[in-house]
Amino acid sequence: KKALPPWPGSPGSRQASGSPRSCGDDLVPCLEPFPEGLGPLTVRSTRLRAGDITVLHLDACAGGIVRLDRRLFCRSKALRALEARLERRDAWTRRPSGGGSTSSTAPAASTASAPPLSPSSSSSLSSAVGIDGAIAGNGVASTAAAAGSIEGSSAVGSACYLDLRISPPHVVNLPVHVCEALGLPPEEEVHFAWVCPVPFEGGQGGETSGQSSPVSKHGADSEADLASDSTAVGDEVDQEDPDVSFLTVGGYIYFRPGRGPEPGLDTRTPLMGARFPRELDLLSARAIRFSPSGALQFSSPRRWEPRWTKRLVQQGRFQPITARKWVSAGARYLCWVRPDEPLPDVCGRTKHLAHHGGFAFLFHGLEEPDTDQRDRYFAIVAEPDLARGERASSVAPDIVRCTTSLPFNLMETPRGHSTAQLEKLLELARRERWALVRHLLAEYPHFAAEKDAKGITLLHICAERNIMDAELLTSLKDHGSEWESTDDLGRTPESLASRSFRALARTIWGLSPDLFEDPEGWFRFWDRNANGVLEPEELGHALASAYHCDDVAVQWVKSYVNVNHRSGVDQANVLGPRGLLHMLQTSEEFAGLRQKRKPPLFLGRDGPLRESDHVCLLHLEDQLERLRGEYGWQAGKPAPRQALPLPLPAPSPEGSADPEERMRTARGILGFTFEQTRGLSGHAWRGGFRIDFAGQQGLDDGGLTKAWAAEIAFALWGDNVLFDARPPGVFFKPDDVETLPLDGVQVPSVDIYSWTGRFVAYALYQRCLVDCRLCAWAFRFLSRAGSPRHFFHSRCATPEWDDSHEGEDSMLADLASLDHTVANNLWRVRHEMSEEDLRWLDFTCAGVELEPGGGDRQVTGADKAVYVRLFCTFLLKQRCQTNLQAFVTGFFDVLPARLLQGIPEEGVLRLLAGRAEVSDLQLSELEAIVVPAGLVPTKLRDHPKLREATRWFFQSVRAGDHAFRTRLLEFWLGVGRLPLAGVATLRPRPRLQIMVQADGPRGVKRIASWQEDRLPEGHTCGNELWLALPESYAQLHAKLHLAVENFEAGFALR
Repeated sequence: KKALPPWPGSPGSRQASGSPRSCGDDLVPCLEPFPEGLGPLTVRSTRLRAGDITVLHLDACAGGIVRLDRRLFCRSKALRALEARLERRDAWTRRPSGGGSTSSTAPAASTASAPPLSPSSSSSLSSAVGIDGAIAGNGVASTAAAAGSIEGSSAVGSACYLDLRISPPHVVNLPVHVCEALGLPPEEEVHFAWVCPVPFEGGQGGETSGQSSPVSKHGADSEADLASDSTAVGDEVDQEDPDVSFLTVGGYIYFRPGRGPEPGLDTRTPLMGARFPRELDLLSARAIRFSPSGALQFSSPRRWEPRWTKRLVQQGRFQPITARKWVSAGARYLCWVRPDEPLPDVCGRTKHLAHHGGFAFLFHGLEEPDTDQRDRYFAIVAEPDLARGERASSVAPDIVRCTTSLPFNLMETPRGHSTAQLEKLLELARRERWALVRHLLAEYPHFAAEKDAKGITLLHICAERNIMDAELLTSLKDHGSEWESTDDLGRTPESLASRSFRALARTIWGLSPDLFEDPEGWFRFWDRNANGVLEPEELGHALASAYHCDDVAVQWVKSYVNVNHRSGVDQANVLGPRGLLHMLQTSEEFAGLRQKRKPPLFLGRDGPLRESDHVCLLHLEDQLERLRGEYGWQAGKPAPRQALPLPLPAPSPEGSADPEERMRTARGILGFTFEQTRGLSGHAWRGGFRIDFAGQQGLDDGGLTKAWAAEIAFALWGDNVLFDARPPGVFFKPDDVETLPLDGVQVPSVDIYSWTGRFVAYALYQRCLVDCRLCAWAFRFLSRAGSPRHFFHSRCATPEWDDSHEGEDSMLADLASLDHTVANNLWRVRHEMSEEDLRWLDFTCAGVELEPGGGDRQVTGADKAVYVRLFCTFLLKQRCQTNLQAFVTGFFDVLPARLLQGIPEEGVLRLLAGRAEVSDLQLSELEAIVVPAGLVPTKLRDHPKLREATRWFFQSVRAGDHAFRTRLLEFWLGVGRLPLAGVATLRPRPRLQIMVQADGPRGVKRIASWQEDRLPEGHTCGNELWLALPESYAQLHAKLHLAVENFEAGFALR
């Protein structure tokens, strides 16, 4: 509620002056919608002419009564329809059959005085402010029968009249340019008065304080009356018709002043002193209409004092309001304040209000106090903005002419009127007549949320036309317009809008900025506690809102957050180059979510590694390096003396070319290794082994250990003999499998899995990159077993997961690290499956009852959460518990548990697996390490011939596909993948040796044993690659590909 200023000249105003001119001429137009503003208004000529109006009574302060003959209602179909309405209400004043005086009562109709118009301008103004048929739709088309009945009543009506109240008359005192705009000749002395409407509503204001109306003897219509009204006469009264509007909303009459014939009578006020009844010398009668370019413009609202209400109510000046627009805003009574209206100030002195006249509105009953201080008045301004009218260059001139004004509709409306007005509103919006749109919206605020026959709302049109009007959009929002509203084609305002419109509308509706258009604003909006971090709950709501999720999709998003972002995300991890936003833009899962599909929540692949996790893993590598140093191990150097020799059969000469032969040979290497190391302590494992393959000459300074680790990994996880296959990899056999075959001998499974734990720890210890296909759940379990806050009993069935949505999602995420397919199915059981689908499930898993009698118990919606929890617990902590515990025990025999504290749960697996992808960026990092520091001979590293050969080498590598790059790394470094921490962590540093020697002061020549036809050689122990000096790029490319594509088991071709 906004406090209203006092009227000019009052003690509370800035200017105190008794001059009437200061009370109106200094006002400026206010173009806000009602009740913050009024108008602008224009006028339209009616069919009333001289002789139609008779003055029955007139008082200089209270106004008077005028009479209209019933015969004028025969002049148009619109008037005949109105006549029928009045007849059904018995609203006529009738002359007694014997003649004599007319019987009437004092009518209650509001008083007013306002600016005038000349009869000469009637036709031009009428055409200028009309509405064409495409917009109007309110015309009256009476049937012939109905017209005949009305004509019959008109014949009787020669003795019937309609009595209306008028305001005290006053001379027109508007400036000349306003009179000309209104069509009033400024040189004539013309007087005017406000004619109050027929109170169709039966008194919208409530009690009338004794001001009864002769035209509404039966009060307000009942629903049955309204129904009969809408069918008794073809169409309802036409509110577009100026005659109907004049009689039902109100209007101005303009006339020449009359003088009393008898001397001594008061002639200062028009008609004062005349004898009544008296025929009025009428010039014209005008109905008011709303028009953005109307000449009647009003000031901003001023405070209306209660003492003024009391005086004018006593005079019968306030009358009930019939116009829907004003009533919709809460106004109940209206009074025309004549020019220079004398009213008392706080001291009782008379002051003049509204130099050119104005309207006063009451927002309460006549006998009620203005407790909310909403009563106000609007004064006509002397200097209207006549050039303000809306322009629409994109519309035809006839359309512009026909959409410059709108009538004031009544509260009481016929059938179909609301639909017609909604169509009119939307058509005006399409033609971008926004002032008229606001006028209709003020009358029908519920239209903000209404849809037409095609489901289109006003907000759809605003969005489509990019209407950047914050005030209009705020009004739509306040009146219930929905941002997510869809039309029959499924379009929403957001889908039709421009980026700038969406940003404005989202601000007004209090919605989140668009994630992809304004990610920084999106982050600030959802960071409710302003701590720079989106907590899991905030992030879940934020993503669900960004993707317009339904109930199931919302749960999917929340589960995604619980699984992947349990600690929340900060702004850097959202907006960074590899942050959440980048992932969302490239993610197939979220692309499906945008298309209203719910993709699998768990995909069985590694998620992005956060920077903090990356730092933790680097710290672990540093710790391992220090531990290796304690036992004498140095990168790129031969094994220390205390390392145990490990004689083994040679790898298969066929290598990977024959997988069956490769597996047979690898399984043999595993058997020999197992027998020689199964009884060794963890201390002995940390001392290490010196690998000695049969038939292979050379010292083990790292390369042979890499090759051995690759063969052991292949023997363990290359098939399903020792481990069970799972969608993301392999896992331990169930606990009821007690022995496993190893090189033809049955070995206890616990021993195999305990030794596997030692091998995994040793591979990590020796910085070996292996193709570890063991499921991530084994490493999660390993990490938690090494943490002091977890303790696992061998047969612990007690769940460690909280009994909440977050705990349930964590449990399913753990299961996904074992089998993501089963985890996705259980998520759907929990959130998507219907009762009909659930009845096909029972409380069993792989034939094992999850609880006593579980085979006979069906899953229902009430216990599906219990079913999911029991299923997960069985797979994760019961089915393979003994074998899993053996793996953990073997790992911690070699490496202390303290090393795993603080690292990601799958950190060990990531360090073992490294990066399988060799990107252009990683090749550039490798080249930066090799050139120039890794070029050999060192003294010739800057020679143009060596630099040229090096450039050709990396050009050839970049030209290769992923398979070639992987084989090259295996040929050069001993393993076909790069460390997780990056190329820079490779030890020893990779080197590229061009086999040349100095030739004179500036030349080079090939070493005698390395002629140009010799193939490249990889020396994996020192991470070295040897090349003969090439003659051309084509020669180097061909020889490099021949060597890389045909080497086996990490050894060079001879």
